[in-house]
Amino acid sequence: MTDREPVSGTDNAWRRIGTPENLTTITGVLWLDDAIGYDELCDRLEERLCRFDRFRQRVGGRGRTLRRPYWEALEPFDVETHVQHVALPAPRDTAALQRFVGGLMSRPLDERRPLWEAYLVEGAGEGDGDAVAFRINHSIGDGFALLYVLLGLVDDPEAMELPMGIVPEPPGADEFRDDGRADGGTATADGAGADADADVETDDSGLSLTGGGLRGTVGLAGTALRTGWELLTQDDEPATSLRGELGAAKRAGWTGPVDLATVRAIGDEHDATVNDVLLGALAGAFRRVLSGRGETPPDRIRVTVPVNLRPMAERDGSLGNHFGLAFVPLPVGEPALGDRIRAVRDHMSAERAGVEAFLMYLTLTVGGRSPDAVLEWLLRRFEDRATGVVTNVPGPTAPISFAGREVTDIMFWVPQAVDQGLGISILSYDGDVRVGIAADANLLDDPGEFADAFRAEVDALTDDLA
Repeated sequence: MTDREPVSGTDNAWRRIGTPENLTTITGVLWLDDAIGYDELCDRLEERLCRFDRFRQRVGGRGRTLRRPYWEALEPFDVETHVQHVALPAPRDTAALQRFVGGLMSRPLDERRPLWEAYLVEGAGEGDGDAVAFRINHSIGDGFALLYVLLGLVDDPEAMELPMGIVPEPPGADEFRDDGRADGGTATADGAGADADADVETDDSGLSLTGGGLRGTVGLAGTALRTGWELLTQDDEPATSLRGELGAAKRAGWTGPVDLATVRAIGDEHDATVNDVLLGALAGAFRRVLSGRGETPPDRIRVTVPVNLRPMAERDGSLGNHFGLAFVPLPVGEPALGDRIRAVRDHMSAERAGVEAFLMYLTLTVGGRSPDAVLEWLLRRFEDRATGVVTNVPGPTAPISFAGREVTDIMFWVPQAVDQGLGISILSYDGDVRVGIAADANLLDDPGEFADAFRAEVDALTDDLA
């Protein structure tokens, strides 16, 4: 790698989109089953995380008007300046951790340094375990890129199973392979030996379009023109209490685990994907929250849904953002659970989502390479078009270990952008699904309100299945 590498258009757009009221920073937590010392955590992050160049680089040339900024190595680099050791106030319960995570979401990262930080949260893990919280600016990578980073952090990358195609090994994996082998193996999906060149259009997330399937979709010029016109002329969002003026204070919450096998069974019952079921349940959660506030739910509200545009087999150590956004209407006005799932299924087609996502990807690429005024003009075209963002990332299908400790749970929170103050993150891990809620305090001061509504929807779906 050269001393200076231009920041790509999309990565630069996500860096610049952030505002004090809506930071584009991804937050995540790993819960561990045992305590870990500060020095040991720093050593592990320096050994594994910092093998990815972006975690040792800062963004230079930020003030240039007509030329893009660049990634440059920070010398000397000291990992301890990025890692803090904290302890939650008594009683160190879930509520305390949620307040802590919400506080992290409210603070910007220092752009004079590499755009990440980690926190050892003492006693916040399972039993006597700790938790490790991460904050990573979106310019470093998207959700699937950060799954690739996770592959580099675990004790045995080759053993980590993901529910999508073969994933290349992280940088330097042969140097820290636990059994000393250096044969260049890869982490695979369930059923190792899957063809890495196969066109896999969807996975459990329902939001991954890869290989020839996507390229063929984008080649439909007529569909692209029609979809582009619809994107520019779509109606504004209906007014609800989940839209409004944003502030700097953010709130974080999450649901308890939901059995993924049950979600799949519900999908089979309705001839729908896992993603259809989860989005249908989210529509019901929105309906419950609005009704609980004395509001009449509109027929639909729209959410932006990230769609992966690069196969996992093509991911590499440069990370980056390789996704676009699809605008998905959630049928919150529909009282029947099954009808909501079918409505989501009928709209969330691979063709439409792929074309919308690709067009939005191109928009952000152009905006990231343009002066601020151009990027701001492009973003204004999509203001008042969605209530929030919903992302669904399929995580490891079996337990993973980090520095000799079992990771008992994983959660992350998606950043919002422009005028959206609500982010819903869906992550599967070890046979369960958990939903994270990131919210602007002006709109949703208690994310547990939404978490409880989502849980009620899933319970109702499960009762119907029985």
